[in-house]
Amino acid sequence: MSTPLAEAKPEHSGKFYTLFVDGTEYSISTSKITGAQVMALAGIPMDAGLLLIEGDGTQRTVLPEEVIELGPGRRFGKAPRYKRGAR
Repeated sequence: MSTPLAEAKPEHSGKFYTLFVDGTEYSISTSKITGAQVMALAGIPMDAGLLLIEGDGTQRTVLPEEVIELGPGRRFGKAPRYKRGAR
């Protein structure tokens, strides 16, 4: 008597892209993402702001409607809040 074999299910089916937000890794199925989508994925409030951290360590602000092409090791971070007169 033969028994049916269980089907192995891969952890990810198809191609996926990885991005990091404040050190947390996220995987998505598309190669492009907006700033607003990154913030929603990471739970960052829209009024907080988002930074794109380049490979050389430089940072730049990402607008919510800006489309980002994902590449290896693409990193983002919540924009820091500065208090007036604080040192």
